[in-house]
Amino acid sequence: MSTVRQRTQELLRHHDMRVIFGNPGSTELPFLAELPEDFTYVLALNEATATAMADGYAQATGKPTVVNLHTSTGLGNAMGSLVNAAGARSPVVALAGQQVRAALPTPSLLVNRHPMALAQGAAKHTAEPARAEDTPAVLGQAILRAGQAPAGPVCVSVPMDDWEQHVDAPAGGTSHRSRTSDSVPAPGALDVLAAQLTQARAPALIAGPELDTEAGYAATVALAERLDAPVWLPAFGPRAGFPSAHIAARGPLPSSADGVAEALEGHDLVLALGAPVFTYYQWTGGPAAAPGTRVVHVTSDPEEAARAVTGTSWLGSPVAAAEALCRSLAGSKVRRRDRLAPRMPSVRTDEEAAPATDGTLRDVEIFTELAKVLPDEGIVVNEAAQQLPAYWQSAAFSRPGSYYFTGAGGLGFGLAGGVGIQLAKPGRPVVAVIGDGSIQYTLQALWTAAQYRVPLTVLVLDNSEYGILKNWGRTLGTGPLPGLDLPGVDIMGLASAYGVKARQARSADQLKTLLTESIAAPEPNLIHIPLAS
Repeated sequence: MSTVRQRTQELLRHHDMRVIFGNPGSTELPFLAELPEDFTYVLALNEATATAMADGYAQATGKPTVVNLHTSTGLGNAMGSLVNAAGARSPVVALAGQQVRAALPTPSLLVNRHPMALAQGAAKHTAEPARAEDTPAVLGQAILRAGQAPAGPVCVSVPMDDWEQHVDAPAGGTSHRSRTSDSVPAPGALDVLAAQLTQARAPALIAGPELDTEAGYAATVALAERLDAPVWLPAFGPRAGFPSAHIAARGPLPSSADGVAEALEGHDLVLALGAPVFTYYQWTGGPAAAPGTRVVHVTSDPEEAARAVTGTSWLGSPVAAAEALCRSLAGSKVRRRDRLAPRMPSVRTDEEAAPATDGTLRDVEIFTELAKVLPDEGIVVNEAAQQLPAYWQSAAFSRPGSYYFTGAGGLGFGLAGGVGIQLAKPGRPVVAVIGDGSIQYTLQALWTAAQYRVPLTVLVLDNSEYGILKNWGRTLGTGPLPGLDLPGVDIMGLASAYGVKARQARSADQLKTLLTESIAAPEPNLIHIPLAS
């Protein structure tokens, strides 16, 4: 017989889940005891940071990833990051501690009275084993659920005295099952859609984050080229489902109904593959699509289908659907269309385009220099939401897994998620672009990067304010608002205190030099950039 802990270690090894992120508390210590040498424990300094690291690692690997959390308060600390993981459909497995079983009916300290209810706001599945010997099976089921489409975080709470209990081998190896494959939309429905695409005068595609794989890129590129169709990304998508360097790429859609309708106007058939229909930030209440624009939606997520504001939704794997459509269209005569023209950059005024002259940099200068220096295999984690339009002007990646953004719009993913992504992809340089406000949410991730020598490059765009909120306030017509200025934060001093080398760039030439050096360095570096107003 083996202990529950040993059976769980075998389970995690079976699923190749030997990297564990966490910030240990007393209820986790029995789980961490006798951790095998082939496991790696990545220490973060709080649970939100640990969970965001696990989120980045899970997205970058495409595999379920464990984050070990303290009981109720630790799980509570992690909830914001779990919400982001849910938004990114990231298969994070939150393994939460719990008081010993005998204490659960009492007012003892560290009892999580509602472990499943606490996590249900973000997790697609929650559980606490009824008996100690059920733990491996319950955790095994949770791992399968985390990875099944639509992927997402799960949470399992385990009383701390369960780990030492003895358990027989599971009947039939139920906890070691492999994940099931994605479902495919009905062939008849895809035949109808293929015929509609063949006859469409001006089709367009929207590529969601589920297509951010080798197979997804190949299928969507082939489909876009076959149809001569432009391809948009959803607004604020956590990953990019289409290569921005491709001639068909149009970047993200606007985040208002009016903007989306205008962008897609003139297209008689729009196929959204694994993308929400639609992601709005500014609610304008206008029509979801212009007259004459029909939207068809393929998604693996029933809730995403139910929430679509227009069009017809079909359930199934967007990647499988794109592949099947390519096969169907291969022998069809597609209606003749004009060839695609390259994406035109956004027009900026002379004042916006001119370099700053006061020792600051404009956002367009920053991303232009980054595009010059970043190699083809480079990865950008961008949590500078206000500067996203400038980023997309110069973004030119061709490989999947090259772009990440916070899954639910919550701050805190960029820095910690960047650490997790760099750990998952040690052969690809990662640059995390973060605002001076958002870096404060998981600032402790700098310590982890320094201690584990994670060669992450961090660009901090510093305007000493919550600039996006000031812009939003102007849109809402609120007038002056409190709490939107951030004076007196020594970003470089904070980085140095955590052991990360920090330097400042006040010109495009300085930034280019520092980026070149940092991307090639074997340890983390932070580049502080005073941002032009």
